Amino acid sequence: MAAIVKEGKVEIFLERFHHYKGPGKKQAGFYNPALEIDRDLNVAFCEYVAAKGAKKFLDGLAASGIRGIRIAKEVEKDIEVDINDYNPKSYEIIKKNIEMNGVKANALNENLCILLQKRRYDYIDIDPYGSPIPFISCMLRALKKKTFVAITATDTATLCGIYRKACIRKYHSIPLKGQASKEAGIRILIGYIARQAASFDYSFRPIIGYTHGHFFRVYGIMERGARKADESMKNIGWIYWRDGWKISDFEEMDEKPVAGPLWTGKIYDYNIIEEIEEIIRKKELRKKELLLKLINFFKEEAELSPLYYESAFIAKELKIVQPKMVKIIERLEKKGYKAGRTHFMLNAFKTNAPYSIIKEIFR
Repeated sequence: MAAIVKEGKVEIFLERFHHYKGPGKKQAGFYNPALEIDRDLNVAFCEYVAAKGAKKFLDGLAASGIRGIRIAKEVEKDIEVDINDYNPKSYEIIKKNIEMNGVKANALNENLCILLQKRRYDYIDIDPYGSPIPFISCMLRALKKKTFVAITATDTATLCGIYRKACIRKYHSIPLKGQASKEAGIRILIGYIARQAASFDYSFRPIIGYTHGHFFRVYGIMERGARKADESMKNIGWIYWRDGWKISDFEEMDEKPVAGPLWTGKIYDYNIIEEIEEIIRKKELRKKELLLKLINFFKEEAELSPLYYESAFIAKELKIVQPKMVKIIERLEKKGYKAGRTHFMLNAFKTNAPYSIIKEIFR
């Protein structure tokens, strides 16, 4: 049934409205309400990059056009927004929604890879149904000297190791199944983006990499230069288990790793996140409180070690009652280790303590 949906400061027409709980079903004019929290974050991120001088914005796989229309309507800067979809019916819906909201935006009906060979952008958004892999190498042809990007992946089962062979085939990486698989999955995604960028002499630096519900989403910046690309590649490495999680550089593999290659560096830029947080606080957003909670998690995780430990997993291994999360963190900090929560799982924590120490404080 056709519907008008209100989100942020826009209203969009949909030929069909569904309350999807997961990735949903691909169709013309596709709209998933579960991604509203990310579109809120997206608007704030785009306002940040516009303040840094970005002018030309692309919503490359727009479906209903809501992401690009919200950027055009809610970013309080003079920007140019292209909203593209290859599906002719989606294109007609996008045109209708642009007109309905009275925004300054260009509706395009092109194959994304062909479009990216013809135009260059300051910000490129790739939000596909499934894996972003078919579009990443195309995106790298449309970069300026510095381009901000946002990339979604909904093939989380592949990245989290449920479909191991598919992850090896598509992302050229061994996934981690079980404990910490979500974070390993997003690090595989970031690592793939960085390796592809480096082959074009671009560096990639993530600003926010996170998961919510059924999707992974990465915001970051690409910068041209072979030396910068070499520096970026220093963050590609492997995961090991030796008295807890350990990582190594790409060239320092001294035994069989449990996962990788993947991104081993930071996946949050604390200072930029603080600037984005200030933008969010000033906006009227339906998901504002939930989004600010996520932002607090990102800030806490920014200074912690890669990979988390699942409290229930450890308690089961030790055959004990699971301690409260606040007690776990408090005990680790008293022993002089860094420790904190993670947005990946509410029942998990990050720390630089050895696993032997973690088990000790659990008892």
